[in-house]
Parts: sequence; structure tokens; C-alpha cells
Amino acid sequence: MGKLGKKARKFAKKNLQSVEKRNRKLKPFFKKKFAKRNERHEVEDEEEKKVEKQPKKRFPEEDHLDICIDAVFDKDDGEVLSGGDSDTDGFLDELVDEADSDITNPKVLSGSVLSSCCELVDEQQSVQALISLLNWYRAACYYGHESSGMTGSDIQYDIEDSDTFANVIVFVLQKADNTFRNVLGLSDSCRKETILKLKNNPKWDSLKPLVNSFLRSTMHLAKQAGDLEIKVFALTQLRVSVVFFAAFPDLLKKIIKISVHLWVAGEVTLSQQAFLILKDISMVFNLECFDTCLINMYKAFLQDCDIPMANSEQRLLFLRDSFVELCSQDVQKSYAKASVSITQLAKLSKMALTTKNKEAVEKIHSEQYTNCVDLWVNFIAANVQDCDLQPLLYTIIQVINGVAQLFIGPRYLLLRVKCIQWLNLLSCKSGIFIPIASLVLDMLEYKTTNEAEKLGKKLEAFSTVKLPKNWLKSQNFQEQCIFSVIELLAVHFAQWSFHISFPELATIPVMRLRKFNERSTMEGLKRVVKRFIEQVELNIEFVQRKRDDAAFSPNDQQSTEAFLQLEKRNTNASYTQYYQSVIDKSLGTKKKK
Repeated sequence: MGKLGKKARKFAKKNLQSVEKRNRKLKPFFKKKFAKRNERHEVEDEEEKKVEKQPKKRFPEEDHLDICIDAVFDKDDGEVLSGGDSDTDGFLDELVDEADSDITNPKVLSGSVLSSCCELVDEQQSVQALISLLNWYRAACYYGHESSGMTGSDIQYDIEDSDTFANVIVFVLQKADNTFRNVLGLSDSCRKETILKLKNNPKWDSLKPLVNSFLRSTMHLAKQAGDLEIKVFALTQLRVSVVFFAAFPDLLKKIIKISVHLWVAGEVTLSQQAFLILKDISMVFNLECFDTCLINMYKAFLQDCDIPMANSEQRLLFLRDSFVELCSQDVQKSYAKASVSITQLAKLSKMALTTKNKEAVEKIHSEQYTNCVDLWVNFIAANVQDCDLQPLLYTIIQVINGVAQLFIGPRYLLLRVKCIQWLNLLSCKSGIFIPIASLVLDMLEYKTTNEAEKLGKKLEAFSTVKLPKNWLKSQNFQEQCIFSVIELLAVHFAQWSFHISFPELATIPVMRLRKFNERSTMEGLKRVVKRFIEQVELNIEFVQRKRDDAAFSPNDQQSTEAFLQLEKRNTNASYTQYYQSVIDKSLGTKKKK
């Protein structure tokens, strides 16, 4: 390299010191800066290694196993019905009076002894006679399940004949509650707080074992008796004495457990009485037992959905309606439980729609899932007008739409019809417009053959979620499709037949139905569809004519809402009567099944 030029040498000589000085200042700065950068890179590398070591997050399709509909309240109830499983505390101790030993302390109950004891209880409110009767009553309730037993005085309780056996049960069930109240000075309308205050009453100390024995024996009778009428009678009398359970928390848990079981699995009358007990318990012990009753009834209902039984449709309807009635007693508490359950339904529906996971789809395509949706739809419909249930309403609508979109084939006709019926019910009760026309009209596109055979079986909406393939070629299926379309649209149009936007609402369905009629070859169905089209067109013309005469702007919301409200009360219009006749016919058909 050659020497620098003259000018360069002068510049270097003049500025060399300052350049070196500047370099000396910058050198430690660059060292620190690059050192910090290196440290930062090392820290980032360590963090990346930690992230790599962490377990990978599961994909959504793996989480469907964690979403269990019937176990949604497991964290809430815990051991809600634990305890109280002891069936008996044994016989009551009696005071032996030698003069009255044949009445108050016999070994065998005869008709004459029973009459004497009953007379003492009725006329004198004799506690000793009542103790003897309760011991014989206990022996009768546990007959065949254990020996007559011994008290501390080695007294064995037997009953002479069947008539006396029946009479002692009937008398104690009829008179025990009234006798307890008379001795304690309680009215028929006393509350649980009154029972809890009896701790300071000296009479309660002597009477408490008697009440305990009566309740335990009666619960055992209601649970184990072979005769249906005896079970119903026992439950009826237990319902009268519900308030006394305030003094026995363990027995309260047990009566809830027994009642839930009988409500789900019992005969119609037995199930009704069991529900009335649960309803009374949830009212009397609202703070302590409402959630317990609701949770256990919910679980029992869902577990029972998959068990095929005779008259399952009517039975499930009763269970659903009674559960909704219980929830309606305290909508605020029920709202919280409904929100948790509906959220689980929504998660499962969303997962099935996004991932198409087979297990998730099968969970939705089950009696348990559909009955759970049906449960909350009816709860919302029953209370949406009086309570603020809008969040639940919108969520359940999304769930239903998701189910309808997930199962679109003709084999899922019944499920789609059920979804649309839910939407119609929610729309009718809430007054909110829910578009269902597209879901209904899709059923017109189901491909069926003209050469169809008529099957003897009818389509059962509750017993079948997925139809067999051979049914798709049957005449029953074709008729069911068209009749379902007419019925569902009739319900939808009946609600909005006097709305100012009805012409726009009904135009496309009429066009689709007219196209169906043009290509259909079944004359019977064509006549039904043609009649429906004619009535809807009359409705459109009427609303259009009134709308043309209206003097207000479409932006005037108040006038728009008041449009044709007076005419809506008039049921003489032909299309109104037609809609109602279709709906009534549909309801009548369902009742006959």
C-alpha cells in the first residue's frame, strides 16, 4: 500500500488524537452492548428449551372425552346424598305398666288390642299407646326384610292376622302426623324454623324418637312395599310430614334419594307422588335442598334417557315437564345450573362441527343429548317472558342450529323436525324472530323414489334418532317429509301472519313449494301443498294491501309494532283458521301415538 497524499497526511496529523480518543470511548460501549446481546440470546435459548420440554397442548378433538353431559354438576354436588343410609334405629323402648300390660306391652297385636290402642291415641293422645303402635307399625313395614326384632326388654312384636296388619299400617299413616302436631302444639302450616326451635321444648325430647321411627319406617315401606297402592299412600303421608325432616338431616338426604329413584323408575302415580315430595322439599328447604333436588333429578333423567321402556314417550314428557316445574320454582338458582349445562352442550356441538370427530358426533347424535336440549328449551320457554333469560336463549338457539347443520341427510329427518320444533317454540314464547324456513325447505330436497312401499310402522320421534335406510323408500317417509314441512311452516307463519314483513317472509317458501308441486307425481301430497300455498298467498295479499294503505314510515318502529294488532285478535280469517287446523291436527296425531 502506497503512502498517503499530502492532504491526507495533514488531515490525519490534525485529527489523529481526537480519532483515537473517540475510539477509546466507544470501545467499552461496544463491548457492553454486544455482551448484553449475547446474554439476551442465551436467555431466549433457555426459554425455548423450557417451552420444548413442556407437554404439548392437546388438540380439540382429544377433548371430547372430557365433555360429559350427565357429569356436568359433579363438582357442585360432591357427596350431596351421602349419609342417611341406615334403615333403622330399632324398636322404641316402652314403659311397662303391669295394670295395662295387655294394652301397652303385648307380644302379639290382635284386633281388640289394636282398637284399644287406637282409641287411646285418638281420645287421650296417649304417647305410650302411640309407642306401641309405632313398634307394631315398624314390624309391619319391615315384614319379610328382617325379623321382628327385640327391644331392650326382649319384647317381640308380631301381628295376629292380615286384617290387623293392614289396619295398623293405615291407622299410623293416617293419624301419626296429626298426633305429633297435637302433642307439640303445632299447626298444619308450621314452618321448618318452628321445628328447629323445638329443641327448647321438653315434649320434643320424648317425642323425637317417635317421629324418627315413623319417618324411617314409612320411607322403608314406600321403597320396599310390593303393593303399588301402599307405596303411593306412604308417599302421600310422608309429604304431609315433610316439615319434620328439618330435625333429621340424614333422613332428609335419604328421602330425596328415594324420591328421585321412584320419580324416575316408578309407575305413573308413584312417580307423580315422588315428584310432589321433591317439589315440597325444594320449597320448604329451598336454601339447603333446592340444588340437591335439581342436580339429582337432572342426572337421573339423563341416565334414564338411554333405557328403552314401554310408553317411554309419555314417561319422558312427564319427567321433563316435572323437572321444568321444579326449576321454575327458583329461576335464579336454576339459571346458574342451566348455564353450565347449556355451555357443555355448546362446546360439544362446536367441537363436532369444527373437527367432525366421530365420538363427538355420536355424543350429539344420542337420546341423552337431544333430551338434554329438550329439557332446557322447555325451561327457557316456560320462563323467558317473566325472567331475563336472553343469554341462555341465544346460546341454546346456536346449539340447535349447530345440530341441524351437523345432521342434514334424510335419515335424520326426525332430528331435524325436532330442532325446528324447538326453534318454533322458543320464537313463540320469546317473541323473537328465528329464521327456520331454510331448515324446513331443505326437507323438500330429500330424494325419494316414486315406487314406494307403505310400511306398517310409524315414525316415532322419541324412539328413533336415525332412520333405517329401507324407510327412505317408503311412502310413509315421503308423506312424513311433506306433512312435516306443512306443519312446521304453519306454526311459523301463524306467529308472524300479521307482521308487516310477512310478504317477504313467505315469498321464498311459496316459490319453493310451487316448484316442488311441479315436479311431484303424488297427487295426494300435491293437493295438500296446493291448499297451503293458496292460504299463504291470501295472507300475503291481505298484509300487502294493509301495508300499502299505511301512512307511517318503515322507520317508525312504534307504528310498525302496532301494525295489524287489532286484526290479529280476529280469528275469522280463512288462513288463520287453516294454520290453526294444521297445528291442531298435528297435535292430535301426536296424542294418538
